[in-house]
Amino acid sequence: MKTLHFFKAKSRLGIPNPHKLRKDIDVGVESGPDAVLTADFLAKFPLHYISEFKFSKPEEINSSRFNKILGKQLNDFKELISKRLKPDQVQVVIGGDHSVTLPSVLAVKDRIGSFKNLGYIQFDSHGDINLKSSSPTGNFHGMYVRPLVDCFDIQDIEKLVSDKLSLENIMYVGNLDLDREETNLFAKKKVKNINRKALLTDRNNVLKSFKNFISSFQYLHVTFDIDVLDKTQALATGIPSENGLRLKDIGELLGIVGQHPNLSFDLAEVNPKKPGIERTIKSAHKILLTSLSF
Repeated sequence: MKTLHFFKAKSRLGIPNPHKLRKDIDVGVESGPDAVLTADFLAKFPLHYISEFKFSKPEEINSSRFNKILGKQLNDFKELISKRLKPDQVQVVIGGDHSVTLPSVLAVKDRIGSFKNLGYIQFDSHGDINLKSSSPTGNFHGMYVRPLVDCFDIQDIEKLVSDKLSLENIMYVGNLDLDREETNLFAKKKVKNINRKALLTDRNNVLKSFKNFISSFQYLHVTFDIDVLDKTQALATGIPSENGLRLKDIGELLGIVGQHPNLSFDLAEVNPKKPGIERTIKSAHKILLTSLSF
């Protein structure tokens, strides 16, 4: 069994404003790592380490300095991962809001030297690929993919990404609810997306293309937003999905992911202060166990 290094990313910094469909700012998501990484769960991984990074709370930051502090703390978390992770360990980041994926991916890139040989798979019900100027909320947890793949309109973030990940290296899994700018980008760049309909009606071909995509990359990063699951299985999150995936839909996909020899993994957006947390944590544990039980 491989040695896992869990990084608790205690962040709500990517959600300073209310969600577009709700009035709250998702207070509690910063406690997601502690809720997910219970003693009973960790006991299933005899070889593991834990590191922690606590982000500032957005309401404690002056708006004039917000972007600067956001950029600095994202970079600080990346540096923590790079410093603590040993060569024989698997990087597993547990959020926190989903913006923690940016430093997670950048830490991987620093280790491997280039994005060229990195495949990126995002399980999500949202694209999280807005520009600041096109975001309906101004929340960075809906933008963090954009600076990875394109010029970004917050300089304190843009300067963190020295080169870009090709959109050809990216695949989304989920019933995506995209904003207008995201819809245009997906259409223009033909971004790959596996939705539930494809999983249910064309499963064999989907599994084949999924395997082919993964096998074409020396390194694989998977980031999993718990809101990709239907609210019956993951209610305790910022925007529960009304028409999400079910665990049985993606079990084989996660099993394939777990076979990759150079895997890094994120799981984000579990909020223990929301209703339905016990069922949501059970789902999170299932996802992690299926993907990481090498």
